[in-house]
Amino acid sequence: MTDSDATEGRGRGLLGGGSSSDEASSDDGRSSGATSGGSSGLVAKKNRVREWVLLDGNRLVVAGVVLAGVLAVLAGIERLGLVPLDRNQPVYYVFSALISGNLTLITVVVSINQLLLGREFHSPGELESEIRNVIDYRREVEEHAGEIAPVKPLGFLQLLYENTRRETHRIDGMTFGAVGEETRSEVDEVVESMTDHAERVLDLLDDSSANTFDVLSVTLTTNYAGDINRIRRIRANHSDDLPESVTDALDTLVDHLQKVDVARQYFKSLYLQEELSSLSRVLLYAGLPAELFSVVVLLGLTARQGTGITPYAHLLLPITVTLAFLPLALLLSFIVRTATVTERTAATIPFTTAKQEQ
Repeated sequence: MTDSDATEGRGRGLLGGGSSSDEASSDDGRSSGATSGGSSGLVAKKNRVREWVLLDGNRLVVAGVVLAGVLAVLAGIERLGLVPLDRNQPVYYVFSALISGNLTLITVVVSINQLLLGREFHSPGELESEIRNVIDYRREVEEHAGEIAPVKPLGFLQLLYENTRRETHRIDGMTFGAVGEETRSEVDEVVESMTDHAERVLDLLDDSSANTFDVLSVTLTTNYAGDINRIRRIRANHSDDLPESVTDALDTLVDHLQKVDVARQYFKSLYLQEELSSLSRVLLYAGLPAELFSVVVLLGLTARQGTGITPYAHLLLPITVTLAFLPLALLLSFIVRTATVTERTAATIPFTTAKQEQ
């Protein structure tokens, strides 16, 4: 039976005893509203869980959740007798695969470090050109803001959005002259949307302890290509009607949005370098203990007469296999977030993707 059928059934049950049709409609409406509210609440909860796993959650905690799931599965199938562990030979195969797999992860770490080092190797001319471009970009932002820009990503992005909000307020207070009501409403709709968005972002950025990812995460939902396209359409369709002051202000607003996208892409490169460096370090820290523990347990199970760990093999094996999955769980938790960030920032203005606009 579908949710709507169940709702209608509950409504008919409430109508027993000669209730009026108005009461029936009211009860059906409340039941339908409750069902709709519950469904939307469930969807919102699923989205929050998904975003926590993909982006918001601490990567070490996400890896811990993955390991807890692995341990629960292994312990469950062992308790059910699906894995009797009567023979040692298959256990040796499993441990050999896990040990060699973790050694492969060490190779991955070395490759990642080589990638990061390769990005840092520049000739003096390349470094000078890159620094000059960043300084020129910073000066342009400061000219619009009328103040010196902060050096940290959080403060710099705040300044960019304050510039955007200031420009939208200026456009909102302009006189449009004899412009038609339809044209004015189109401009007002864009301006109101950008003002609300800028204020939401500034509220999210109002945290002095935010790191590079926190700053980047508030810009992942859009690159403003759609907003810029709407402004360009307004200019193209009503360029003869709009006062020059309004068209200049719209051009300035587009320029601010483009600068936000430039900052977003630059902060993404900073974040990826930080995240991959952290991944390399964490994998090395976790890989050695995981390898050592796996080797010790494996060697302990090879004794002909048994050792002190033999009587506890049924308890130790699920725990040991889970710990052997630690490097893989860490790799999964970090790569999921870096892949999500890359996917949601793949396009740059003037183009966008469906993932960026969700």
